[in-house]
Amino acid sequence: MGDRHPHAAQATAAASVEHITDARREFVRGRWIVRGVALLYSACMFGLPAYRHPLSVWMECTAFFAVFLVLFFLVAELAGRRQMIAFVLFFLFAFLYYPLNQNAGAIFLFPFAMLCLSVSRLRTLLLLLAALAAGVVAETRYLGHSLATADNILLACVVIGLSNFAFAQQARTNSLLERANSEIERLTQEAERERIARDLHDLLGHTLTVIAVKLDLARRLLSRDPDRARNEMVEAEQTARNALAEVREAVSGYRAEGLDAEIGRARRSLLSANVRMTTTLAPVSLSAAQAHVLCLVLREAVTNIVRHAHAAVCHVALSEQDGTVHFTIEDDGRGGPIREGNGLRGMRERLQSVAGTVHLIGSENGGTSLAVTFPLVSEPAAQPASQMAGEADTV
Repeated sequence: MGDRHPHAAQATAAASVEHITDARREFVRGRWIVRGVALLYSACMFGLPAYRHPLSVWMECTAFFAVFLVLFFLVAELAGRRQMIAFVLFFLFAFLYYPLNQNAGAIFLFPFAMLCLSVSRLRTLLLLLAALAAGVVAETRYLGHSLATADNILLACVVIGLSNFAFAQQARTNSLLERANSEIERLTQEAERERIARDLHDLLGHTLTVIAVKLDLARRLLSRDPDRARNEMVEAEQTARNALAEVREAVSGYRAEGLDAEIGRARRSLLSANVRMTTTLAPVSLSAAQAHVLCLVLREAVTNIVRHAHAAVCHVALSEQDGTVHFTIEDDGRGGPIREGNGLRGMRERLQSVAGTVHLIGSENGGTSLAVTFPLVSEPAAQPASQMAGEADTV
């Protein structure tokens, strides 16, 4: 049993991943455009002091600009401790260059704006801004400029730095959402594969067992009761056709016909194995999911009884008490210790979807009891579990 529309969930997750990936790609492209504009501005900032100056001044500005470019690309490409060292050198370069070109107050903007792209905590950002403000104010006073110059520098740092910080946070959020949606898509696909595997196990394991029993019975009856043998073969053919339809429904994610129909199929399957089935079914209103789980539990239990129990009688009971549904399947077979296989594990996994539990007990004196319990949810019922209570005779 799985989601009602697993493929729609996968498509939604894939669309979300594609949308976030496109947004992230646009953000990276926009960041490189901003870097290009910043480089053009920095070239003007370093080149203007050399305008109409001798070659020595041009060489000095070129050397400073070369150091600036190295630091600019280092802080953009490095990560971790090396990036922090590059940032420290970038800030030292800004404080050393500012006295040589006092019209280049924007030199502080470059390392701080790029640092805001790497900082993930607002508290850390505010502490760095306070340290930068203290350094800029101290150097401005040392150079004999008014504090208005420092105010302009810090205002530009605050505006552009906080904008970069917001963009970086958005990029990190998109990255987290992308990974989360990728994980959701993976889990959805895995759950769908598990659902199909469980459904195929329940459907084919039960159906092939019934077909094998009916054909074996028909073979033994062929010489002494040809009419009954023919009927058994016709039923085996119909069972195979029904199994094909059920496999298609399982792959498509549709629900079973209902508990009453499943009980009828179980009774006919047990009759083919000479097992008489009796029922005590209270009229419990089950949801579609709960009815589907009980159908698959009953199918797996009947398959095990036909294969292993060597029983003569099987009793199925359904009741509801204090908001809890009780569903039991008992047989008078050989009992003994129980080894948990794929079928019982599949039961447990299915019952988890309805907050249910399963207990399987094999008695040394003979007989096996399977008890399933789960809370009765308060939602519109798919159909009554049974319209009549009491003991039903074998057909």
